Amino acid sequence: MSSLLLDRLLLTSINVKHRLESLLNLCRIYEHPSWKNDDQYEEFYRFYGPDHSDIEELEVSIVSISSLIENLQHEQDIDEDYQPFPDYPLCKNGWTLKEIEQLEKEKCLNLNIINQIGLHTLNQCYEELNEKQSSSTTKFNNEHLTSHDLNHLNTTSLSSIPNSCISCDTNKNLLDLPTELLLQIFSLISPFELIINVAPTCRYFANLILNYGFSHIDLSKIVSVFDVTHLLSYLTHLRSITFINWENEVSILTWAIWFDRIAKTTSKLHTIRFQNIHICPILICFIVEYFPHCLQTIIFDYQQHKGYEKFDLILSLLADKTIQLKCITASYQLGITNFGILQLVKNLNIIVELNLLYIEAINDETVKVLCDKHNSYLEILKIDGAQLTDKALEYIDYCRKMKSIMIEFCTNMTGSNFHIFQNFYNLKELCLSKLTTVPLESFQLLFNGKHIFEHLIILKLGECHLIDDDCVRSIIKMCPRLIDFTCTWAYCLTDDSFNEIVIRCHHLRRLSLVGCHQIYGQILHDVPEKYFHDIEYLNFEQCNQIEDDLLVKLYKRKKSISIINYYGTSVDDDDDDDDERNF
Repeated sequence: MSSLLLDRLLLTSINVKHRLESLLNLCRIYEHPSWKNDDQYEEFYRFYGPDHSDIEELEVSIVSISSLIENLQHEQDIDEDYQPFPDYPLCKNGWTLKEIEQLEKEKCLNLNIINQIGLHTLNQCYEELNEKQSSSTTKFNNEHLTSHDLNHLNTTSLSSIPNSCISCDTNKNLLDLPTELLLQIFSLISPFELIINVAPTCRYFANLILNYGFSHIDLSKIVSVFDVTHLLSYLTHLRSITFINWENEVSILTWAIWFDRIAKTTSKLHTIRFQNIHICPILICFIVEYFPHCLQTIIFDYQQHKGYEKFDLILSLLADKTIQLKCITASYQLGITNFGILQLVKNLNIIVELNLLYIEAINDETVKVLCDKHNSYLEILKIDGAQLTDKALEYIDYCRKMKSIMIEFCTNMTGSNFHIFQNFYNLKELCLSKLTTVPLESFQLLFNGKHIFEHLIILKLGECHLIDDDCVRSIIKMCPRLIDFTCTWAYCLTDDSFNEIVIRCHHLRRLSLVGCHQIYGQILHDVPEKYFHDIEYLNFEQCNQIEDDLLVKLYKRKKSISIINYYGTSVDDDDDDDDERNF
């Protein structure tokens, strides 16, 4: 049997094998020797790769893709009239030749497809709600979700959507509206309402919504792998996609079929995100093969379950000069060494955003290579600073387009050149943590009154033990547009600087002063009536001078505020009730 889809799958799989073999040869050239029973050696070289286990992983991957190629070639060579097992499963997900062949046949858009997309949109609404509830104690009433009730799903009919709905003059007039105006109207309606209530009205509306108005989808296990494949064929305006909680349940053949559907349906996909997905080298190769000219952003979220431990290979496979990838997030991933990072940095044409938090392999030399090549493009840099020194900031200074800088664990920095941050005129976010040994003079140098951070809205200074009230006053003066301010474990801060924050930071929405134990906070009696009108979040964990009663009364006055007390727990209605009972 031969079909266009089967031919594409075979050709792509062969290319994937070539990519894996090329990386295998490279790893053999640069293989780092590992000496058993030498803990000191292993500790010194744990940030360098590749090692023998990486080579073994690639060899296993090559065996897997070779097996798939053999199966596809075998089925391709067999004459359709003599196909003995058209329903024989080719992988653990149950794909058969018959199923693959049917994908090539055009199917009419029907209510079943609309309902499947609606289910994913509904699930996305609940996920977004859960994220808000986990990051904030702000209460959400269930009535906000009444329009997302499962009963709205039309599951009684799988028939085709009507060609038109011009049964009355009103509908006819609506259909006569210009496409641009209809799209403007649809933009004011939630995605769930569009899919469930508007799309089934007529095929014209359904196609209009899917072709122009539906640009993102979160794909989870609420439908089968076959249903995912079918619905992907109708998302012609898809710009971004998130795969959620499939873990190790998707075969490499299924990934190939999914990506083939997307690539055939749209050329606009620019973002792929993975949440709790089993990542493997073959999966990454398929992405590079199918989306070389459109994919710009790839995000690997923190894996709640056991994550893939050879992420160096993933970065190396993404390091391809032929693709348009510009934004990479691989924070918290396992097995990343200097080898994988340098492969990525050296081979990608442009890097605009790089997020590698909690990746200790990054050192000054890595930062130098990054900034030497991408200084004209880099805008967002979020990295681990455990191995970085002040020299790294000198290299970052080359990147004058920087908008967001986050360096965690600045334990080896003295801050002597913190003034470099003044050179980034478009800087919107600056986050530095573990500033325990940075002297007061370094902060004074940064906020010395010579430069106003006009665009800075997020400033986070973690464990800045030596900052004092005068320095905070300078921060307030030099950063007039702050929305989010964190200054933790600043032992010298008192109510003098806290009052200045409350009175003068008119735009502030989030404030975290963890461990500032000299603050009493009596000015909070005037919040929100007089100050902090827009405040949404206050964190006073380990601030032992701020009384719980003060925070409870503040919560009573404005229950939309999320407040964290000394114990690290949220002030809520239960605290309100306890206060009344004690009274």
